[in-house]
Amino acid sequence: PRRKFAAGWVRQFVTLLQRAQREVVRDSTANYIRCSTNIIFAMALAGLYSKKTVDPQKAIQDRTGALFFIIVNQAFSYIGPALQSFATERGVVLRERMARSYHCSAYYVAKLVSEAPIAVLVPAVFGSIVYPALRMQHNLRRFMTFLAILVLNALAATSLGLMVSAGTNSIKAASSLAPVLMVLMLLFGGFYVNSANIPPALRWLTRASFVNYSFKALALNEFSNLQIPCPSEASDCIRKGEQVLARLSFQDETLHKVLLGEVGLVAVINIIAFALLRRNMPRFEVMQAPPSEAE
Repeated sequence: PRRKFAAGWVRQFVTLLQRAQREVVRDSTANYIRCSTNIIFAMALAGLYSKKTVDPQKAIQDRTGALFFIIVNQAFSYIGPALQSFATERGVVLRERMARSYHCSAYYVAKLVSEAPIAVLVPAVFGSIVYPALRMQHNLRRFMTFLAILVLNALAATSLGLMVSAGTNSIKAASSLAPVLMVLMLLFGGFYVNSANIPPALRWLTRASFVNYSFKALALNEFSNLQIPCPSEASDCIRKGEQVLARLSFQDETLHKVLLGEVGLVAVINIIAFALLRRNMPRFEVMQAPPSEAE
């Protein structure tokens, strides 16, 4: 019979989570660089949009581009470190799994949860700098929603990185595959190509792009019920944020629906990542004693 695990699932998870958290804390240099680069990008955005007097109509393009850049910047900040999650520990995990030390699910969930604090803290700091600098709507509820979208985007990017890491056997392979997936995420993100202009056969890819969900959520949060000043001499004016959303083909979406869609996508990505991790774990047959020879 197969050996039983020495401890229950919860005990395994807690022990693995503590170990994973120690690894995160030990890698202080990488965490410091990640935080520093995010603050630098936030300050760069703040400086770029620091001009006090701007044409409200021309600022629509500025604001839309800034929202997409924020999503892309945050996505790349989190997918990179996650690519190393499983490749660097594969040897240790294989030995421990052979010894029946813990369930594969306990290991994966502990790894995912250990990444959560950074995925919450850094986007919150980044968003707190960027939101007022871009002169977004002065509304506490919208500001908190803005931060929540950034956190969800970071979790989605981290989950995608874990999926790629779980599905490959080396950091080099993961680093080669991740850019391909990210390019697809960006192409179908709703900014470069209008969603209404994408061929019907390819539109399903927009629902597989977390960038699309995050950009759509930020746009809905910012432009819904927004009144845009119109110069008296202007002949063609955009007066309402809903007109901006219509040009982006987001007019039929709701923020609640988009956020639920992204949460569902994150769940699917993690399910796939866990399945890939289990598939790449070697399986060993239990050795049985040979049948005794008949006298």
